Amino acid sequence: MRFSSSSAPSGEPPRPGHWSRRGAFVLAGLLLAGPLAAQIPGDELPSQSRVRGEYLSATYADIKQILAEWAEYHQTGDVKKLIRMFTDDGLYSPVDGWYAQGRQALTDTLTHRLGRVKNYHASLIDFTASGGLAYYLGRMRYRVEGAGADVSGTFVMVFYLSGRTWRIRSYVERPVGSD
Repeated sequence: MRFSSSSAPSGEPPRPGHWSRRGAFVLAGLLLAGPLAAQIPGDELPSQSRVRGEYLSATYADIKQILAEWAEYHQTGDVKKLIRMFTDDGLYSPVDGWYAQGRQALTDTLTHRLGRVKNYHASLIDFTASGGLAYYLGRMRYRVEGAGADVSGTFVMVFYLSGRTWRIRSYVERPVGSD
């Protein structure tokens, strides 16, 4: 019987307790084949698209809740709760084309404006999210009391994840028919 080993001369048996390279590779392959084989089927490891879908679904549920609160606070005129929804440097820009940025400017603007905005309604056009940012494009309509005007158009809200809480980074309206 002949044995071969990288350290034993041809024809000599390997020393006791000494493995040939080939034997070591075969043993390593057998030992690793069991655990790896259990992980190979796709059902045990989530696909990238499934993980992304779950993330978008969970994030959209969070954002829907924020939008429900946004509409509720518009209806009730609760400026303090609306302001808390924004980041410290949050931006608000209605269809009129001007904007307010930062907590104090938002407080002043929304205190003046909210009492006049009635029947605020929003609906989804597009949504996506990645990491700590989420984007929502929607249609909106409301009435501005005193101006006798119905406002309708689209809006974009950008959300920033601060800890475990989504905050509004920016809210920008665009009237229907604007270029």
